[in-house]
Amino acid sequence: MTKRTYIIIIALLVALDVATGFWYIVNHINTDGKSDLFDRRSELIAAADTIADTFVPDKFEVRENNAYFVSKEPAIDDDAQTYYASVKRIKSKLPTEINGNKNIDAIFAAIADKAFPKSHSNYQSGIHAFLKTPVFNANGVDYKALDTEPTITQKYGNVQGVKIYPTFSSRGYLVMAISLTSYDSGKKREKIYYVNYNRRGQSVLSFNSIFASNSEDALLTLVNNKIESLADDEGMPLHKATRLSANVYARKRGIFFVYQAGEIADESEGMIEIFLSFKAIQKHLTSSFQALVSENGDYQEYKPITFKQG
Repeated sequence: MTKRTYIIIIALLVALDVATGFWYIVNHINTDGKSDLFDRRSELIAAADTIADTFVPDKFEVRENNAYFVSKEPAIDDDAQTYYASVKRIKSKLPTEINGNKNIDAIFAAIADKAFPKSHSNYQSGIHAFLKTPVFNANGVDYKALDTEPTITQKYGNVQGVKIYPTFSSRGYLVMAISLTSYDSGKKREKIYYVNYNRRGQSVLSFNSIFASNSEDALLTLVNNKIESLADDEGMPLHKATRLSANVYARKRGIFFVYQAGEIADESEGMIEIFLSFKAIQKHLTSSFQALVSENGDYQEYKPITFKQG
């Protein structure tokens, strides 16, 4: 290879590296492969300038607690298979620091609202109430607590679980998932909720802090257009949404609107997520959230946590 050829190759590599750096900052590739380039208006730049340009990896702690209960008498005399049993399980992978900050009570309060609605945003009291309160497949069951997990039979066993874990993070935001499961009389149910947290601003990203005011109708139209497309093009058995889900979570290229089982499809289809790209909903986002997206990076996906058994 000649010296002139080496020089040409080096020049091309330098040009490619510069171009890659530029597009990493300003280009977001959408799921359809098209560019998702935000208009860098002056107000977005001003908003971005107010955000601390720091990135410290988050720290998490894993905990697991279980509680076991069984009825003092079987439902059918002399039939040991008919004791009512209740199992309460909770496993969490919770942040201890977010972007170097340990003062993160706000995210715990938001998680408590989803995981333990009666806790009045108090996470620890929510855990305590959940674990001490058995749920049986019958009313008025006289019960006792156990140290080990009882035998679960289809008709007489009830298992309720709570899993809380990170699912996605970036320079801009951390997304926590809250999975609520129940098993009773042989039927399993699950609901999943999400909490979005502004890692730079150290605050919970509520629906109203992500989406501009009076944007619900327009967003619902976009959601239903996507539903129609999925039904027609991919044969998914979906029906029109009558409301815009407030249960949303952010990703690298857009927002997922989450509908629980039975809301826009038969319950057997499970939870349905409708994705809208940032490009499609840009004008419906608040300027502060647009700034967060425009300056985003360092994306990371997390695997869901699982219980030791079941």
